[in-house]
Amino acid sequence: MYDLIDKVVVITGAAKGIGAAIAAEVLKEGAKHVRILDIDEDAGVELQIKLNNQYGSNKAKYIKCDVTNDDQLFSSFENAKKEYGYLDVVVNNAGVINENNYAEVRKMVEINYIALVNGTLKGIELMDKCKGGRGGAVINVASIAGLYPICPPLFMYSSTKAAVLQFTSCIGIEPLYSETGVRVIALAIGTTETTIFGNISSFGRAGDKRTMEIMGGHENQRVEAASQGTVEAFKKGKSASIWLLHENKPAIDITQDREEGHQLMAKLLGR
Repeated sequence: MYDLIDKVVVITGAAKGIGAAIAAEVLKEGAKHVRILDIDEDAGVELQIKLNNQYGSNKAKYIKCDVTNDDQLFSSFENAKKEYGYLDVVVNNAGVINENNYAEVRKMVEINYIALVNGTLKGIELMDKCKGGRGGAVINVASIAGLYPICPPLFMYSSTKAAVLQFTSCIGIEPLYSETGVRVIALAIGTTETTIFGNISSFGRAGDKRTMEIMGGHENQRVEAASQGTVEAFKKGKSASIWLLHENKPAIDITQDREEGHQLMAKLLGR
């Protein structure tokens, strides 16, 4: 069982929604400091003030950061470690749904997947025990859309989240974890009370009705439930594990279910 006491935590996409709830939850759990990365300056500053008023001076700090800009992303991580002497947890939470044109699709892939990959690699580099770090954890926020296709309309969004799950499963396994001391964990988060799902469409084809048909019967969970599930996965999760956070229920480790699917495919491929 791991804990967050005196940990230094960096969270991307943390000014609002699930990211902001995670920031509050880790401070509630005793974290030393949380670094809030986001492009929304007004919301970020507002959250910084709120958390510092609630948990104490300098417990939270907002940094304006476009996660698709490597210089901004990497320097934000590095500065957090430089200021406190170490870094313990990275939560790659930033994500968007934009499928209306080619430019939006490219941006979504850059935010949902490429920036997450780079954030994971940079987090491992800064926390790597072989490089002077003290180990830690990277938590990659995916979605239940990565577990089964929500198509239409979320063709590309579902694909980016499936890629996050696969990437985490690959990079989190041995021997990398034993060498670095950095766990890499993924969250498959169900529909949550945030603004990300807004008016969904894909290349002009409205998808709200279809999405609601697929997601129908599922209870939208509170952001607090998602943040509590995130902390639970951090405390209990092995590296390369995948956790389902859905319908306000406790986090469920679904790693074995995915591994059984992998084993079946390996058998079919003669591996």
